[in-house]
Amino acid sequence: MIANIPTDKVILTKWLQAGFVYQNELFPTEAGTPQGGIISPVLANMTLDGLEAKLAEKFPKATQTGLKMNMVRYADDFIITGNSKKWLENEVKPVVIGFLAERGLVLSPEKTKTTHIKEGFDFLGWNIRKYSGKLLIKPSKANVKAHLDKIRDVIKENQAAKQANLIRRLNPVLRGWANYHSHVVAKDTFARIDDEIWSMLWRWAARRHPNKGARWFKEKYFKSRGTRNWIFAATEQKRMERDEKSLC
Repeated sequence: MIANIPTDKVILTKWLQAGFVYQNELFPTEAGTPQGGIISPVLANMTLDGLEAKLAEKFPKATQTGLKMNMVRYADDFIITGNSKKWLENEVKPVVIGFLAERGLVLSPEKTKTTHIKEGFDFLGWNIRKYSGKLLIKPSKANVKAHLDKIRDVIKENQAAKQANLIRRLNPVLRGWANYHSHVVAKDTFARIDDEIWSMLWRWAARRHPNKGARWFKEKYFKSRGTRNWIFAATEQKRMERDEKSLC
C-alpha cells in the first residue's frame, strides 16, 4: 500500500500507525486501518487507482471490438463488464489479480463472481439485473435483511423505553436507508419494509401491555394524520426551563 499510493509516504505511514481514540481511550493500529474509519475508503480508492488504465492498456480495443469492457469502482468495490464470460474469466480476471498482487491485495472469493446480467448481481447494496430486456436496480435481499435486523435490534434494545425515545432512535436509521434507496426501483421493497416494521412495533406495544386489547394499542400508540392511518407517533411535552416557568 505504501509503495503504490501516490501521497507523502511519511504521512501515510504515520496514518497507518496512528491508531484511534474511542471513549477517551487510545487503541493502537497493528494492521490495516480502523473498521469504518473515513481513511479506509480513501486509501482503498488510491490503492486501486490505475486499474482502469491497466485494463485499457492491456485491452486497448475492447470497447471498439464488441467486447464492451467497462469498469465501475467505488472504494474497494468494483465491477467489470464484458460480452463474454470466457473472456472475463480467462483474460480480464488474471490482469486484475496481477494488478492487485503488486499492491498486496487479493480478490475476495466470497464477493467475486462472473455472472450474466439476466441473473443479476449485488453492488453497493443494490441488485442490478435485466428483466425481459429491461434493466432494473433494486435494493438487494442482503441489504434489506441487514436493515430489518438493525431495526429489530433497536426495538429490542428499547423494550422499556418511552415511545418518543424509540421513535428518536428509529427515525435516523429509517430516513438514511430510505434516502439511499430512493433513486432506484424500491416501491415494493418500501411497502414490505413498512409492513415488517409495523409488525415489530405492534409486538413491541403488545409486550408492554399484555392485559390490553388491540383497540387500546391503536389509540395509544398509532395515530391518523390526514389520509394516513396507523402512524406510530407520540405527543411529547417538553419541560420548560426554570426561568420560563413563570410564563406557563
